[in-house]
Amino acid sequence: MADFETYKDKGFHVPRRYKIVKELGSGSYGTVCSVIDTKDDRNVKLAVKKVSRIFENPILIKRAIRELRLMTHLRGNRHIVSLVDVHFVKDTYPGLYCFQELMDWDLTHVLFSPMQLSEFHIQSFFYQILQGLKYTHSANIIHRDLKPGNILVDRHGTLKIADFGLARGITTSPAASCPITNYVATRWYRAPELLLREKHYGKEVDMWAVGVILGEMYGRRPLLPGKDTVGQMVRIIDLLGEPDKNLVKKRGWKLPLGKVHLSFGRFSPVSWGELYPFASPAGVQLLEMLLQWDPAARLTVEETLEHQFLAPVRDPAGEGSAPGLFEFGPEETCDGIRALQRMLTREVRRFQGERKTGPVNSK
Repeated sequence: MADFETYKDKGFHVPRRYKIVKELGSGSYGTVCSVIDTKDDRNVKLAVKKVSRIFENPILIKRAIRELRLMTHLRGNRHIVSLVDVHFVKDTYPGLYCFQELMDWDLTHVLFSPMQLSEFHIQSFFYQILQGLKYTHSANIIHRDLKPGNILVDRHGTLKIADFGLARGITTSPAASCPITNYVATRWYRAPELLLREKHYGKEVDMWAVGVILGEMYGRRPLLPGKDTVGQMVRIIDLLGEPDKNLVKKRGWKLPLGKVHLSFGRFSPVSWGELYPFASPAGVQLLEMLLQWDPAARLTVEETLEHQFLAPVRDPAGEGSAPGLFEFGPEETCDGIRALQRMLTREVRRFQGERKTGPVNSK
């Protein structure tokens, strides 16, 4: 087709304004390629994710609608990856093509590389993550899958949160409240309440995840690499000690979990200062305040930003909040594939219409 650029070997088909450069990766979801936007004077490079067979799978359609709506709502923050363009292709190499900023690495690459990280680097990186998370949480959105692999980095040291495919909005209306699936988040970054199958949870699961990431910035290796759910619980108990029995009763946690049998008081928490002797007292204290069994005891993102650990890098004037709360869409309660297809088509057209009104600017 004259108006499209085709990468036949990978079944890729994008508008001709985008010149395909190379494949970046592939998986069960489809393929990711890098492209250059030839209509931009700066020859901006973008990453394009093609979601294959999306029209056949209601779960994939729901996830795509949710991510598209979320990314549209969060567009404009410099610490959240921008969705730049989106296209349907229904004939040749069908799929949903999502165009976003192309970054140089993810945080995993940086953390587990030989690169030296001073505490100032850690403060700067962590602060940028929190800026993106504050914007997200201010819209009443939980990311639910924060991990180094979903935090992207460019060669100038700018960090951006990516992959909102598992993110969800939180309703403040009791009438609209409903349980949220707990099988989210990569296991190593999953909060205890998720491992213990709580159906109602909130932004605290993201604060646990960023606490784990902070520990990995200091340790330069995975902090809680459990092999399965039981193994993950054992790792957390080894690190934090056992949860208070009153907390277990209050939260309704079903213990023991598998082979994890608790004898309250038997396991004591590790000393963060001994685990990371080069961490400042403020860094140690922040780890302790984020990695808490009790979700209610964890710092919020706003409280974390106020912590003295971030004083050397913080600029409150540069911290933004979303323009409004995220609203649930009808796709959440719809299971009919044709209705979902129509909803996705509407969201794509709406995004394209908004894109034509002006460029996406990061703030």
